[in-house]
Amino acid sequence: MGARAVKPFYNPPSLLTKQVRSALLIRKLTGWTKLPWWTTQAGKIFQIAAGCQGVGCFGYPAHPVWEVTARCNLKCDHCHARAGENEQLDELTTEEGKTKVIDSLARVQDFRTLVFSGGEPLVREDLFDLIAHAKMRGFYPLIATNATLITPDVAKKLKRAGLLGIAASIDSTRDEVHDSFRGMQGALKLAKEGIANASAEGMYIQINITASKLNKEELPSIVRFADELRAHVILLYQFIPCGRGTESAQLEFNAEEFREEILQAGAMQKDLHPVIAPVGLPEYWALHNVMKNDGRHSDVLRGCICGNGMFYIKPNGDVWPCAFVPISGGNLRTTSAAEIWERSELFLKLRDRKNLEGICGECGQRETCGGCRARALAHTGNVFAGDPICALTADERSRARKP
Repeated sequence: MGARAVKPFYNPPSLLTKQVRSALLIRKLTGWTKLPWWTTQAGKIFQIAAGCQGVGCFGYPAHPVWEVTARCNLKCDHCHARAGENEQLDELTTEEGKTKVIDSLARVQDFRTLVFSGGEPLVREDLFDLIAHAKMRGFYPLIATNATLITPDVAKKLKRAGLLGIAASIDSTRDEVHDSFRGMQGALKLAKEGIANASAEGMYIQINITASKLNKEELPSIVRFADELRAHVILLYQFIPCGRGTESAQLEFNAEEFREEILQAGAMQKDLHPVIAPVGLPEYWALHNVMKNDGRHSDVLRGCICGNGMFYIKPNGDVWPCAFVPISGGNLRTTSAAEIWERSELFLKLRDRKNLEGICGECGQRETCGGCRARALAHTGNVFAGDPICALTADERSRARKP
């Protein structure tokens, strides 16, 4: 394989068109006034959203995420990877990471961005080498991090390796809440310093928030904090009872709380600089689409991207259709990324929403939303079941126009 294999973000030009259409639709659905500021950041955003086919869960489809390690310097209550519990997990070696993951992913035409996640990716000693290899292949690399390990020197090394940005986790603006949730005193202070160090290097900044009953009342203040940072995107994760989160299942929102969050986030979006992209809450797009767009179908509103945009690689090479759906569609040690992405029965079935059951299978917003597959699996054991905590009313589901 030659040095560059991944297509640039502007090839084909239709990808840029879809990104613009997505931003305009967000403005229509929420009354977003800060789109002009966002366009001044286009140089970063177009690269980060490379390959974007629309707007949906996790921000955009399609992109691979590689959980490079289950090791972590923190022990968060909600961690789907149970980081810190499996120190001897059979991680892919540096060479396997380059050939079996990065080089293999580079052969999938839909993939342009590569997210390095964990655990905490910065505890993996060869991370800088892996980022540099991904950059050489043409990927636009990011890391999802708790940000506590990003010193000024680390930020410079990440930048030199080719990293374009960070997705940093902030769950409270109060030290005692964030630190307790993350399992380390001083975690919030260090995270803020890490974000500032990355920002000083001119990186793209994304803030990840996990919404739960623990921080429900202060979600607006966390969002405002991200806005003051001039973050480019806010990923508003929902607490889903999987991984270590099964031990704190009582923190999950109910349908009424999900609906309240959707309306609150949509109202806040109007005057925010970053775009709010809920994760584990595809009903966000569906509800605003019903209320502001008469439920009309749009090919850039994608909702849940489980298997339909997410390609989640575990430390041992297993590939899940979502970070919160622990079902393997294959392993990169033995199967190429293209074969899994294009031929895996699991991925293909998830892409056809006619396979959805219950209220999701019957809903007029089936294509725009699709319900949260992770929540369906966590509550019913069936990844195709109806979303058990749907925030839409029966009337809204019936009024939605079918494509």
